[in-house]
Amino acid sequence: MEAPNFKSLKDIDTSFSLMRLFMLVVIIGCLGFSSAISFWAFDAVEKSRQKVYVMDGGKSIMLAMAQEHNMNRPAEARDHIRVFMKAFFELEPDENQIKNSIKEASYLGDESVGRLYKDLSEKGYYQNLIQGNVHQKVEIDKNNIIVDFTQSPYKFRAKGREILIRETTITVRNLVVEGYLIDVARTDNNPHGFQIERFLPVDNTDIETVNRNNQSTY
Repeated sequence: MEAPNFKSLKDIDTSFSLMRLFMLVVIIGCLGFSSAISFWAFDAVEKSRQKVYVMDGGKSIMLAMAQEHNMNRPAEARDHIRVFMKAFFELEPDENQIKNSIKEASYLGDESVGRLYKDLSEKGYYQNLIQGNVHQKVEIDKNNIIVDFTQSPYKFRAKGREILIRETTITVRNLVVEGYLIDVARTDNNPHGFQIERFLPVDNTDIETVNRNNQSTY
């Protein structure tokens, strides 16, 4: 009987070892390539989420960064509150002006705004403005509008002054309000994309009343 060829067996074993090594290298290479593709795809998707395309009058497309948009939300929230307070509290002794102004404010808030308007109407507040020929102005400093963006809905507190101008006197009142903001879709009537909830005046006390003959015009 012919003796086994140990050299041939050794060559076969070496070949199998090299084959296993080659397959291992191929598998590792495939895994590395797949990981790189996955990372690239994830990065591309993440970057695409940061881009918003806006139609400019149907003629051209402008590119806006979503990240910059989100950074601007606190400023938009403060302006939303300021615009609302101007619409709700800055009134003239004119029934149509009051209704239109309250309607403008209602687009920026929920039913709590309507309830407050109804309550003031039933108490004769607006009728007294008209009959007394009272011009009601509001001074709101954006630095006195605080919005907590750590949790949604976003709680806010705003401070300002309410000025009631009558024929012979000027009355200055504190105006402190609280409420919450939620994100909603932007519309022509609500360009900031916020809605005020649970709106509540917490301080509307008189500061002073002066005679107009002794005070400069507001």
